[in-house]
Amino acid sequence: MENWKKRTSGWVFISHSSKDFKYVRTVRDYLEDSGFSTLMIYLKSLDNKSKETLMKQILKDEIDSRNIFVLCDSVNAKASTWVDWEINYVESLSNKIVTKIDIDNLKYRKCTELSKLDNLMNSATIYSIYSREDRSKVDRILDKLNLIGFRIFEDTVNMKLGGDNVSSKLNSSINAVVDKGVILIFLSKKAMDSKWFWEEKQIALNERAFVVPIILDDVNLDNFPAFRRVQNINLINREINDEAITEIANIINQREFLNN
Repeated sequence: MENWKKRTSGWVFISHSSKDFKYVRTVRDYLEDSGFSTLMIYLKSLDNKSKETLMKQILKDEIDSRNIFVLCDSVNAKASTWVDWEINYVESLSNKIVTKIDIDNLKYRKCTELSKLDNLMNSATIYSIYSREDRSKVDRILDKLNLIGFRIFEDTVNMKLGGDNVSSKLNSSINAVVDKGVILIFLSKKAMDSKWFWEEKQIALNERAFVVPIILDDVNLDNFPAFRRVQNINLINREINDEAITEIANIINQREFLNN
């Protein structure tokens, strides 16, 4: 990770019973120590039935705004009507990364349960390959992905594109990201003329990384034969709006399902 610059952190909603606070805190701390921002709260006002509608709306808004949902399952959680409601709501959504931690098991097999969070964090991490001339548009996309919970990393080697052993450092970074998440490859006419774009792309393909091609302009896909049969996102003449970001997120989240 020494060649990487941590750009932003992911956002996580933690569903749990307040009776498990001591052990759920272990989950929260593990995520936050890894650069993720978590929401783990107990709303005393939930006890007030007259505020139930208001509380549900608040919880909906928080779940909607976070791409990651961690269920801290336990005997207590199964008995909680609020946890049950949160589970039913997140299951109605199609674009969330969901992971279940067995809190009762965590008490005795901590490493086993926390390893599930490692898989979660890998699925929510994005590395990008693109021409520096496309940086402004790429940054807008990455910023929006971060807002819904993805952790974005940039290779500091690419920021400089100079110095000694650049190729070796690029290879090291790509090797790391193969185990750290998803690689977005931004295809454009400008990328066609970028030496480093082609080198990074080839390393990613050689390492059999999970890649998502994103087409930025009317570049000829025949120039990228490796991506002809790979599901891609076409952003030609499209605004970088919520619909486009959701489309990207849905493909990225497929890695989570493939890993399960």
